[in-house]
Amino acid sequence: METTYQVLKALPRDIADIIDLLKKNNLPTEDISPGQQVFWIVKDADKLIGVISLERYGEFGLLRSMVTDKEHRNKGIAELLVNELFAYSKKEKLKEIYLLTETAEKYFEKKSFRRVSRDEVPKPLRASKEFSHLCPSTATVMKKEVFKSSPPAGGDGCKKKVLFVCVENSNRSQMSQAFASMLAGESIEAYSAGSKPSGLVNPKAIAAMKELGYDLSRHSSKYLKEVEQYAPFDAVVTMGCGDACP
Repeated sequence: METTYQVLKALPRDIADIIDLLKKNNLPTEDISPGQQVFWIVKDADKLIGVISLERYGEFGLLRSMVTDKEHRNKGIAELLVNELFAYSKKEKLKEIYLLTETAEKYFEKKSFRRVSRDEVPKPLRASKEFSHLCPSTATVMKKEVFKSSPPAGGDGCKKKVLFVCVENSNRSQMSQAFASMLAGESIEAYSAGSKPSGLVNPKAIAAMKELGYDLSRHSSKYLKEVEQYAPFDAVVTMGCGDACP
C-alpha cells in the first residue's frame, strides 16, 4: 500500500531533529533559528524524513535547508515540500524566491527557477549568512518569480490560459500542452499537470514530439498545486483518464 505523506509546519520541538537531518546531509546549521526561518517538515511515524525552509527578507525569500532522508527519496516528498513553500510564498505575495545550490540546478530549473548572477540578488539576501559565508562562492544562484500583478486572463490583448490535466502528467496532457503551444503560438499560455504525477515525461511522447520539431524533454511532470500560481485559467481540459478538474 502506497504511503501518503503530509507536510506540516515545524514546531519549536522539531528543531533538534531538523538540525540532525541537515548535519547528516552536510548542510549548514549554525544559523538555524525558528524565529528567522519558516520550516516545513514531513514525518514517517515519529521520524523526520524531509524538511525545507524559507528565510524572508521583505518581499523576497531565500529557499534553503531542503533535504529528504536517503531512505525516503524518490517518493515525491521533495515535491510536496517545494509545493508547500511555493503556496506559502504566493499567499504572502513574495515577489521572488532565491536559492543557492551545488547539486540541484537541473531539478530547480524544472520548477521555473533560472540561473542569475550574484549581482542580481537583492542586497539584504546577499548580506545573509547563507550568501556571505555558509555556502561556497562557486554555488549556483537561482531565482524564481512568484507573485506579480497581471491583467485578467482572456481580456483584450491578453493571452488565453489553458490547463490540460490527467493523472500522471506523463503523456497525453504533456502532448496536449505541446500541441497547443505549437498551433496557437503566442495567443495562449498552455500548461499541464496531474492529480498523481509520475515524476517523468513518457519517453515515447518525447520521441513522438521530437519528430514534429518540439522538445518535450524540457517539460516536467507536475502536481496540480504547482500550476495554481498561474490561475485563473480560461479553460481546463481533462484527458478522460479518471482525473477530476481542480
